[in-house]
Parts: sequence; C-alpha cells; structure tokens
Amino acid sequence: MKRITYIIAFTAVLAASCQKNEFAEEPASDEQNYKILTAGITDEPQTRVGFNENNSFYWHKGDQIGVLTSGGLKVMTLDAQYHKQPSGVFYGSFTEDFGEYAVYPYGNHLFGNGQLTFILPSSYTYTSIEADTNSFNPPMLGKIIEGNTQLNHLASFLKITATNIPAGGENMKFILTSDKRITGEFIVDLAGDAPMIITDESAGNTVTIYFTNTTAGATGTFYIPVPVGSYDSITAEIKVGDILLASKTWNNQVINRATPKRGTMEVDYIAEIDVVPFGSLQDAIDAADNQTITLVRDLVLESPLEIVSGKTVTLDLNGHTLSETATSAAASCLIAVKSGGNLTIQNGTIVYAATTPDTGWGGEGQPPYPGYANNTIRNEGTLVIENATIENKTSKGGASYVIDNYAGANLTINEGAVLTQSGGDIAIRMFNGGSGAINVTINGGTISGYRAVWVQLASNNTAVAPIMNLTVTGGTLTSTEQTYNQAIYSYSYGNDMRNVLINVSGGTFNGDIALTGGANKTNLETLNISGGQFNGQWGFYSYGADEKALEAITVTGGTFMTDPSYYLDPGYTAVETDGKWTVVA
Repeated sequence: MKRITYIIAFTAVLAASCQKNEFAEEPASDEQNYKILTAGITDEPQTRVGFNENNSFYWHKGDQIGVLTSGGLKVMTLDAQYHKQPSGVFYGSFTEDFGEYAVYPYGNHLFGNGQLTFILPSSYTYTSIEADTNSFNPPMLGKIIEGNTQLNHLASFLKITATNIPAGGENMKFILTSDKRITGEFIVDLAGDAPMIITDESAGNTVTIYFTNTTAGATGTFYIPVPVGSYDSITAEIKVGDILLASKTWNNQVINRATPKRGTMEVDYIAEIDVVPFGSLQDAIDAADNQTITLVRDLVLESPLEIVSGKTVTLDLNGHTLSETATSAAASCLIAVKSGGNLTIQNGTIVYAATTPDTGWGGEGQPPYPGYANNTIRNEGTLVIENATIENKTSKGGASYVIDNYAGANLTINEGAVLTQSGGDIAIRMFNGGSGAINVTINGGTISGYRAVWVQLASNNTAVAPIMNLTVTGGTLTSTEQTYNQAIYSYSYGNDMRNVLINVSGGTFNGDIALTGGANKTNLETLNISGGQFNGQWGFYSYGADEKALEAITVTGGTFMTDPSYYLDPGYTAVETDGKWTVVA
C-alpha cells in the first residue's frame, strides 16, 4: 500500500453555557488540532466527529475524509487506534495523485470550475443517542499542500440535547425543520479566502435522524450540519411513528461559519402502551385497544379521565401517583368509567381532593365549586382494583367517595387494594334509583371510611326495587366513625329494599353491618353470612321489624363479639371462646 502522510487541522469549541429557551452560540477557538492521515478506501459507515471534555474536536472510529485526486474524490478512513484522538492517521488504497483539496465528511461531493458542490444529507441513522457516538459531520474543506492540509469550516452545526426520551424501536425519529434550506446540493465558491455553504429559499428544509433507544427517560444528543445564514425559525420534533412527543421552536437565529449553536428540549411523555409513548394519559386511554397503559412518572391531572363505552383498559400505575385537586365544578371526579367502559387499576396510588367542597350541597352562601359528590372514581361501567391505593381526601361536609357506583356498575376489589376516605366520608357508595343492577365484590384489600360501604337506594318511589348485590369474600372493612361504627350501611330514601342482597363468606369487619336504614321498611334486604371476622359491637343488625329481620338474615358461619344464635340456620350453633362466638355446624 502506498502510504502518504499529511496534516489536517480545524477549529471550534462549544460554549460553556446556554440560555434555557434559546440556542446558545458556541464561539470558535484559535486552538488548532492537527490530524495526521494516510490515503485509503474502506466500507466503514458514515463519518462522525466528537468532542472531549474540554470541548475540543476529536476523531471517531469510522471517520472518513474525501481527497481530491486526478481520478476524482477518493475516500480515506481513520485508523481505529486514533479513535478519540485529536490527531489521527487515515489510510486507503488508491494510486492517483492528490489534487488540491480535502473535504470532510466524505460523500458525493463534486469539484469543478473553481467550485465545490457539497451535499448535505436529509437523513441520518444513529445506532445510539449517546453524545459520544452520534454523527456530527461538520462540513470542512482544506487545501492539500505537500501532503498536508488544514481544514476550515464551510458552515456550522446545531447541537440539540433532548431529555426524558422514552424507550423505543426504529420508528423513533428526530426531525429538524427550518424556514431556509438545510439539505441537498450547495455550491461553494472556492476562490475566496473563506469558502462557505450559504442557505437559500429553495426546497430542502427538513433533516430526519432515525434512532433507537433502550432506556426509558434517556438523554440524547443530535447534531445537524446547517448552512450559514439568517433563519426566522428552526423547529425540532421527536416522534414515534406519527405520534408527536416533543416540539420546540427557536426564532431569529443567525448561523455564522465555525460558530456552532446548541439548544435543549424535553420529551413530555407520561405513559406507554407496548413501549409506544404518549404525552397525554387520556390520549393513551383513547388509543388503547384492550391493552395495558403504563404510567412512567407521577402525574397531576387538570381534568378528569374518561373510560368510554366499549373501551377496555388496564392502567398500570407502575409505582407512581396519579392525583388531582378539584378547583372547578367540572372536576367532580378524577376518573369516570362510563357505562360499557372497562378499567383495571393496579400497582400504584390515586389521590383526589376537593379543596372547597360544597358543604351545603349548593345552598345559599356555599362555595360554587366543587359541587355535590366529589369522587375519586365515578363508576358506571366495570372497574377492578388490585394492588393499588385509591384515596379521597375531601373533608366531610358535602359528599365525597373513593368509588361512587351508579346503576349498571360492576366493581371488584382484589388483594393489595387499599381504599381510604381520609376526609371523613364514604369509601364505596352503591347509588341506585332502579335503572340497573349494581354489583360490588370485595375479595381482598382494605377499605376504610366513615362507612366502608354505603348501599343507598336513591329515590322515594316505593314501587321501585333497585337491584343491589354486595359480595364480600375477604379483605378488611373499617368504619372510622365510632358512634354508629357501621362498616356497611344499607339505606333507602323510599325505594323497596327487596332486591338488595349482601353475601358475606369471609373478610374482617371493624364495625357492624347495619340494615334497613331510611324511609321504607316494608321489605328488607337479604343478608347471608357464612364466614368472616366481625369485630363490631353487634356484628350486624337491622332497623326493620324483628320478625322481618329474622326472615331476611341467615347466619351459617363467622366469628362475632355478640352471640348471633337468634339468626342461625337450623343445624348451626355459636360456640363461645374468650368472649367471642364462632358459628359452626
């Protein structure tokens, strides 16, 4: 191989700081870094240059330089041992003599008639978004004199650092768009002392960098060569497919030769579906098709989320907290599951509070917002809670519930769930005036509030008997109010109670089950107890007539603080041990 040695040098340093919302100019340095090269040709990937910790340029493995020869432009590639070195040896295997110029990076550039046609690409592909491995490619040109050349900048570049980039595959892209041309063929006059690539009004305003990222919340650095000139606007976007994750625009930017600029932007995404990121949780819900949405950070909502009819979604909070503080009448809940909607919540915390609840329910002199019923979740569809904490912090005075269930609602509470009404009202309400059944099943978890569960028949129409089914197989239900201490309270404004069914086969009750409260005691609820630990003073009781309560209540199991023998089915007895009565066959 013919080996020819010569020198390359060029200048530029990065500015030490930049303004938050504007590109910061990076002045050129007088320091010269000399590169030692030998001619060669190789199939290495596209070129790139990096920076060291002192903001000086260094060569990078795979860098390629074009050398003008009598046979056209030939490529030379950096010897790998000079990776990250300010001086480097380039090599190749061609026999033609050197011409007048060397150009960086190597590409389909053309020399002729005292001009250089320099091509700025419209796209790049990054194997990594880490700054140390990114393509940089600042356009440079130098004259070859006795086998040596000193490279000078033909234009400049933008260095944009993006933070909080989600993990994603090859459909991720960084897009830079300007109001002036930044790609395609540019004609450089070689006659002057400082040849330059100058922008114009022609087409070619967009550069796309395709990349992948394996680490959620990563920081990435993107370098874009840009011609000299005045730009009214420069916009950077980050997308996954057609989904826009981030966008930022810098206005009135003047790009000078050898004076790089840098900017910063942040990807504001909050959730993912199969690693596809979303900047809005509601957008993710709308896009989900029987899929799991994973929250990637804590989120304070500004408006309620809606799960509409026909939508099935699992919301994995991923250890994060979803919250809202209501300040307007429109924000009467944090999540609304509409009729026909299906939502599963798991692995995190949801907290809601109304700071000025309507304690007079809209009465004179009361604050206008939030209105009556300030619920963490309003459920008219199907809702499942597992391994998640749901809380309502609204103070008692108006009406506030952790989960408020309306006609047609189905609610399941599984192991790991924690429902707390810490402000002093009800944890779970079943509110039905007769238009459809409400089914609530508690298999585990802990539920606490002024009442853990309130079964409320909503209207005064005595001809209507709403269907209410409450099933408890496990978990702990606690009343935080000690005067009545009702873990479950069943109440009617006037509706008939004959279709209210409460089945208890397990669980712990810190408070009593109180039946037949309210206006209509003609027919009573049905209560079946086959298991469970009852720590309330009575365990259960009814405000209805004793003879009707005896017909409506069946006990075949459980442990009580008071002898339940009056209500036992034939063939069962209550055995007293240490002041507690356990029902056995």
